[in-house]
Amino acid sequence: MPPARRSQTEAAEALVGVAPLVSRWIERLLAGHVPSLTVAQFLTLRAIAADGVSGSELARRTGVSGPAVSQLLAGLVDGGLLERHELTEDRRRQALALSALGARALASAQTLLRERLSSVLAELPRPEADALARALPHVEATLSGAAPPRRPPPPPPADPPRPRRRS
Repeated sequence: MPPARRSQTEAAEALVGVAPLVSRWIERLLAGHVPSLTVAQFLTLRAIAADGVSGSELARRTGVSGPAVSQLLAGLVDGGLLERHELTEDRRRQALALSALGARALASAQTLLRERLSSVLAELPRPEADALARALPHVEATLSGAAPPRRPPPPPPADPPRPRRRS
């Protein structure tokens, strides 16, 4: 295997090992945050704050169905974290914006995650921490630029047990 290919494979294997651990940390930290947020809610607030994305764009980026994203957005609106505004140029679409409460919740959640994960990474040697800080934005851009693979369809139901013959 050529060296570049091997390092990509090694990076992918390392990502497979670390991503679930990081996800677990983030999930638990956000659950203890006030207001409590799911990872999906946090990422949605973050994407809307950064890019002003639409619901359909969120669905495309995350590979989640439109109805699931609509339900997620409705929960954020009901929680006072998100506001919807009609677009004058296209009444079928709505602009999404963080409410003042949503902006504060996102900022405090980001601070919490940054501080807690920074303390976990404190033992990492400086050159490795610098390399990680340089590499991860590229990984994020690559992964958020392409929709994840579709979920496979559920398996067909198992055949029901046949009644036993009486002897």
